[in-house]
Amino acid sequence: MAPVSRIDTIFVPATDTRLAADWYMRLFEMKEIFESAGYIGLRFDGDGRGETAITLYPACKIDRDAHYAFNFATGDADALHALLTSEGLEVTPIQSAGAIRYFDFRDVLGNWVNVCEA
Repeated sequence: MAPVSRIDTIFVPATDTRLAADWYMRLFEMKEIFESAGYIGLRFDGDGRGETAITLYPACKIDRDAHYAFNFATGDADALHALLTSEGLEVTPIQSAGAIRYFDFRDVLGNWVNVCEA
């Protein structure tokens, strides 16, 4: 038996965890799975989009130079890019690397997030 069964959560800094949680739930249809001491856990709702959670943790500031901590997979980079752009977010152009199309965006609090379409 392997000593680890999966990646459980990715920790994402948030200067306002409630604002960020509400935004991720609205935009990506995530579900809140816990809240404790300012930490808020979010996960897709058991619909086959993965088990790994995002845990928003209280932070005094967002390091705008930090590398993105995770990425989302999408079947339609163009539609997601348009949605994020319509939200007024900072979104990079869609790029290609072989069969993969990708772009980055800043979430509601300024964290970089990557998106890949394969």
